[in-house]
Amino acid sequence: MIDCLSNPDWLAPQIDCLLFLQNIRIEQPLIFDKFFLSITIFGEFWLPTLVCAIVYWCIDFRAGIYLFSLESFNIFLAHFFKMLACVYRPWVLDSRIHPSELAVPFAKGYSFPSGHSAMSSSTLGGVAFLTRRNKILPIFLVCLILLIGFSRLWLGVHTPQDVVCGLTMGLILVFAVNPIINWAEKDDKRYMYMLGIINILVILALVCVYFFNTYRVDYVAGEILVDPQKLKYVTVVVYGFSLGLINGCYLCRRYCPFDPKTVSVKNRIFRGIVGGISLILLLKFILGYIVFNMVPLKFGVAAMFMCGIFVTLIYPLMFSKIKSL
Repeated sequence: MIDCLSNPDWLAPQIDCLLFLQNIRIEQPLIFDKFFLSITIFGEFWLPTLVCAIVYWCIDFRAGIYLFSLESFNIFLAHFFKMLACVYRPWVLDSRIHPSELAVPFAKGYSFPSGHSAMSSSTLGGVAFLTRRNKILPIFLVCLILLIGFSRLWLGVHTPQDVVCGLTMGLILVFAVNPIINWAEKDDKRYMYMLGIINILVILALVCVYFFNTYRVDYVAGEILVDPQKLKYVTVVVYGFSLGLINGCYLCRRYCPFDPKTVSVKNRIFRGIVGGISLILLLKFILGYIVFNMVPLKFGVAAMFMCGIFVTLIYPLMFSKIKSL
């Protein structure tokens, strides 16, 4: 392991914080770990995607575009900074850290920033922003976001720096993306300009991550700590999903906008159930088979891109044509 003493002085207090929580955690029943592991699921990208999709399909089209934009920008920035910083997990930085065994299988790759914290603060924070006039829901969502961030510390899979930076990045997106969407709403062509800029930026980031950035390779007991080749693969594939979401949203807004409010509540519920099940099955197949088995990169990217396109463009076209949906 990498000795904490060789790390910067500012890291020591963060390790002390994790050790403090760890001493509490090891004295508690396993049910607490299971609880925080279930809480952290709300920061996985598939559940926020489902929330965004339900809003997009069934509640408010414009709000759905805002939420999907938040998710897409978050995926783009979080993975870019992870690959740029290449910060190891806490237990690698200091051998005294012993993360929850339940959480380790779901905490692969680099640590900074916390993807769960960033995803939850951007998408759930976006819902809180949209419902800010409600007295209860935004408070609940903010508490859930903070609890997700704390769960990453409790489980020992992130440092406070990872969590705070993830939460901050998501919060910045919540307030930065809305004015951009408002600007684009004033002219349909602006969506196309914005889409072109986003695609160019993502492609440049992918080129940087895949071809130009250098990655440290360390081994412990003959096993590689972090495989940069696998992470580069995952990053490119996930970027494909992000591009599918954002391209589908803006193309749908430009060429085939729809209004969920014109459909009966019964149809909207049915639309949400059918779309939600389809989305979960698609992601389960793609992540469980294509990404896990690291099929050729072009097929993985194409599959994730089409999944994003299905959610934001193909499925809306389907229920626009089928009256029962």
